[in-house]
Amino acid sequence: MRLNTIIIYLFVGVFLMSCSSDSDNDNGNVDPNNPKAGNQLPLGSSANDLLSDQNFSNLAIEIAVDDNVSVSNSALIDLEEFLEARTFKTNITITQRTIVSPEMSPYSNSEIVSIEDNNRTLYNTEDTIAVFILYLSGQSENDEGNSVTLGTAYRNTSLVLYKETIDNAGQPLNTPSVSEIESATLQHEFAHLFGLVDIGTEAQTPHVDPDSQGHCNVEDCLMIASIEFASGMIGMNSVPSLDPQCINDLQANGGR
Repeated sequence: MRLNTIIIYLFVGVFLMSCSSDSDNDNGNVDPNNPKAGNQLPLGSSANDLLSDQNFSNLAIEIAVDDNVSVSNSALIDLEEFLEARTFKTNITITQRTIVSPEMSPYSNSEIVSIEDNNRTLYNTEDTIAVFILYLSGQSENDEGNSVTLGTAYRNTSLVLYKETIDNAGQPLNTPSVSEIESATLQHEFAHLFGLVDIGTEAQTPHVDPDSQGHCNVEDCLMIASIEFASGMIGMNSVPSLDPQCINDLQANGGR
């Protein structure tokens, strides 16, 4: 299973957001008789199903929230608008519920998968593809020094946000607001579920970052691996957008 992680590097006066790739032993060989199998595939496997209406007309998003944190309503509104702009889904529903905090921080990749397996209730049905979003307090075990993980896309329909880390990242002076950082993280990680960049949705033109798998090399794109987060966001009314080449990739794979 391939994991793509959005990371914010904290320096004096400078904030950088980037991503990295990790992996574990999930190779996508799931039991075909398992009703959950369609949601336990490698990252990028369901890009076309998420983008188009060919196999699934509807998208159901289940958000499980650690009871120590909360979700930004504006970030969810931004996410819904992002999905409406990029997919052909007839209906998009977002449900949210609170779960007891696992209190296992720092979290390993395998622990995140286990938490999902113990708490996820929505899986693909005949006409609906389901996505699971996990909000956790605490940190990722990948955090090191001033490098802290904001979120990770994993499996084909799963992602996690470390909300406590996001909240802390939005506190220093001259940084984007917490809701902007959360919105950017949600959209960036969902775009990895869409197969960007070249991890399930083929790049139509040469814009893949040769130094960072799954990312774009176009400046200011939502999918760039490292941007000056504060200078790029201050004064803006929205989070970074996908550049035209990323949008072209999605359109070639069934998206808008």
